Amino acid sequence: MSSQLLNLSAMNLFPWYFHSMRSGRGRGLKRALGSMRLPGAMLLLLGGASLVSAQISVTGLADRTYEYDTQVRFTVNAAAGYDYLAVLDTNTIPVGQQITVTQADYHELRVWATNQTSGAVSTALYRFNVTVNARGVTENGLPPFEPLPPIPSTAAEVEGAVLRLMAPQAFPQDYPIPVVAWVVHGDGHAVRANGTVRADGFPDIGIKRGVGSGFLPAAADNDPVEYAARLHGLSASRVIVPDDSTTWTNVSGVLSGDRTWGPNWRVAVTTNLAIPAGSRLTIGEGTIVRLSPYANITNYGSIIINGTVDRPVVFMPVSPNQPWGGFFLPASSSSLQATGAIFTHSGALKSGFAGHRKEQCLFYCDNSPTVTLTDCAAISLDGQFGHAFNGGTFTFTRFLLHRAITGGEYTGASFRVNDSAFLEFPDDTPDFVDGDNDALYLVSGTHGFTNTLFGWTKDDGIDSGGGGAGTFNYQNCWFESVLHEGNSLSGQETASPHNDKIVNHYDGVFLNCGQGVEDGYGAPTGLVQRCLMTGNLTGARFGDNYDWSYYGFLTVRDSILVHNYRDVWGVNFDDWTYRVSRMDVQNNLVTVPNTNHPNNTVWDPALHRAELVPFLTIPPAAPVGIGIATWTAQGTIAEATNRLPVRLSSFTTNDVAVSYAVRSGTGATLDSGTLTFAPGEMVKWITPNIPNPEAHGLIAVLLGNPVHGEITGNAGFYYLTASIPPPTPLVTRGARWRYRDAASAAPSDWNTPAFDDSTWPEGPAQLGFGENDQATVMTDNDQITSYFRHRFHVEDAAVFASLAMWLLRDDGGVVYLNGTEVFRSPNLPAYPTAIAFNTTTLSGQNGENTIDTATLATTHLQAGTNLLAVEIHQQSATSSDLSFDFELGGQPAPPVNVANFGDTLLLYWFDSGYVLEQAAAVTGPWSTGAGASPAPVLPAAGQRFYRLRKL
Repeated sequence: MSSQLLNLSAMNLFPWYFHSMRSGRGRGLKRALGSMRLPGAMLLLLGGASLVSAQISVTGLADRTYEYDTQVRFTVNAAAGYDYLAVLDTNTIPVGQQITVTQADYHELRVWATNQTSGAVSTALYRFNVTVNARGVTENGLPPFEPLPPIPSTAAEVEGAVLRLMAPQAFPQDYPIPVVAWVVHGDGHAVRANGTVRADGFPDIGIKRGVGSGFLPAAADNDPVEYAARLHGLSASRVIVPDDSTTWTNVSGVLSGDRTWGPNWRVAVTTNLAIPAGSRLTIGEGTIVRLSPYANITNYGSIIINGTVDRPVVFMPVSPNQPWGGFFLPASSSSLQATGAIFTHSGALKSGFAGHRKEQCLFYCDNSPTVTLTDCAAISLDGQFGHAFNGGTFTFTRFLLHRAITGGEYTGASFRVNDSAFLEFPDDTPDFVDGDNDALYLVSGTHGFTNTLFGWTKDDGIDSGGGGAGTFNYQNCWFESVLHEGNSLSGQETASPHNDKIVNHYDGVFLNCGQGVEDGYGAPTGLVQRCLMTGNLTGARFGDNYDWSYYGFLTVRDSILVHNYRDVWGVNFDDWTYRVSRMDVQNNLVTVPNTNHPNNTVWDPALHRAELVPFLTIPPAAPVGIGIATWTAQGTIAEATNRLPVRLSSFTTNDVAVSYAVRSGTGATLDSGTLTFAPGEMVKWITPNIPNPEAHGLIAVLLGNPVHGEITGNAGFYYLTASIPPPTPLVTRGARWRYRDAASAAPSDWNTPAFDDSTWPEGPAQLGFGENDQATVMTDNDQITSYFRHRFHVEDAAVFASLAMWLLRDDGGVVYLNGTEVFRSPNLPAYPTAIAFNTTTLSGQNGENTIDTATLATTHLQAGTNLLAVEIHQQSATSSDLSFDFELGGQPAPPVNVANFGDTLLLYWFDSGYVLEQAAAVTGPWSTGAGASPAPVLPAAGQRFYRLRKL
């Protein structure tokens, strides 16, 4: 039997007619067949037939199958005396052949069998999900999604705006200087533009939709730091005076009564600080508060921070790699009111705290405290931003939260947020994470957000989750580049009441998200009115990716839902139906007709472009930025026929166009074309037509000739021949190890090179007991921890850029190199928690024959003899098996490769941990060249030298 492989692209997967086929009645069949545009003869045959029950056989597929990992293979079987039609999603497939589906998504297979004698028609429906193992159940029923990177805006997009900087006027020497930047209109609202704030001699600060933050290098002397920032035609400057000689006032313990830290004080919190109920601490403008590692401030009274944008109060650590703790606000009397404050690097403790995440919070709240932040920022936090157990009033105005593990979880609280932004949780990278990295997780309470930005999160923008009740209102808010849902709604899984959570979105924007608004499990009531959703995987959704209970209701009215993979969707995996009865979707503009929601209008760019104007914060006629929307500008030759995204910096009312050319390293044009973006459309795709890319060796895709736009992002993408040196083996699998299997603690210096292990037994890996694959069988002494040591030799440690580690462990492992811990398995308590001989793996996280891989720094590698020491921990003393093997390789620095594209010389390498430096002489001085690979080098007078430097 032959086999056919189907890897369905997004263009073929719009299952918008699914609901009409649920019942199996004749009217539903006719309606669905009409929408599928089947051949006319087939329509006549089936349209006049009635549906009757009959057996249809499909091998390898079951209806309502929640999860097929990676792929599914099935065959629609043919029986004598019947004519068949089989349709997978919107594609007709052959009968009698094995079909392989690899596209991760929700799929529907419909089969019709027509009796050749009687004309009677039988039908069957098979609903199933193909999933991607790495993404778990959170994305069942959806294709994999990674947000595209932002494209810089043009100067015209920020015309008339103001660049507003927040930075201290004076700052201690030897400490990185925090800077917060906003791009705003005269009314104070942010301009939703992207770009880079630059200043000669200083690091760039990225701007996402009007806001960003960063750090200037620490001042090393008394010379003023003159920071003259610019973004296109906008400019702002700050002169930061280093303290001549900082005198710190040490504080700790209990601060009773009314205390004042006056303007421009330098305060060192050396240990934990407490403010009793009825006491008040007032902090003056320009004050710098330095907190020792793990130091906390417990506040039962009130803290008043009187900073300004020009002279902010800064809370900072002793050094960026030694975070302080946070604020504890444990009572209704606890109050923190801040104006003009910057908080950096809190969250020292990595475990032990509440919520979906366990890292320490900047604000850890209980019993309804009050936190008011105006013209403030919390940037580069090492833990969570906040957590509220039991209420709390949070009022934020012109506030930025930038880079944290999560914004935190809040139960029974009240948020009032205006003109603020919550960005990057925990960072801005394309990799998938399922770790509850939400901007905010609001369980219950009454909340209102206006003109607020949520974006670049690994999980949700706002998760309105859990079983609590509340009302959540969002006005003019912007959700972008959220890997899962812009706003995820869920509630108590009961049929009544239905109003446990009411979530309303008015005049908002959702773009480049996994899903815009998802009305999920439980009984949330969601409203989307006068909103714009474009460039998302799903715009508005009833149901979610689990198989739980759904009693809520979703209303979508007067909105624009265009150029999404699915504009509106209603399939849930509780009963596998499209819940039209739980959705009111009317009077919207959509990309394609949807028979489940017929009372909408198909988007006509020429007719409807003016409808976009209310959502624009840039001039409507402004040319927008264009760029290749990839996280790097290079790939391998094997990827040269993959789709390549091109994105705009903003949606626009204009028709935008850009041409592209695909060229070989010899300059030959292999393919070309023009992309045209209709109003409201932000993403187009180039699929290079190159029959044999390997024959060309080097290929470039180049943009040019923009219309109603400017090329502000990557203008080129290069497919290059990879040259990556293999790792040098340092320790191989199966090596011989000294080991200790006693049920007691090893000597305290067991992991150091000086320890004498000559009395320990020795044998080749795999070592362990309880299984049949060990080369060396150890004794099972009911020990929780077993210890292993191995020496290896390195001639020159400087030749290695990194170390590649491979660890087989059952159950958990800790690795030491020359006495220093360099790795710890994730099923053991997180660093810096001490590991003892009786430390077991975490509850429910057994590590049966688990492989850990990691890239390790070469910091502790030395020329000559090195010692590897590994301890393997059991789930319990009575664990029946133990396994251990190990491999270590030294990865040399990547070579710099050279390619020639016409007049341009291209330098490239395949390790993002390196940047290119250049100099006029081989002796230096060296400066950063193009930075990331690839680096175009244009002909210039005189010779230049180039080298790679590890970041």
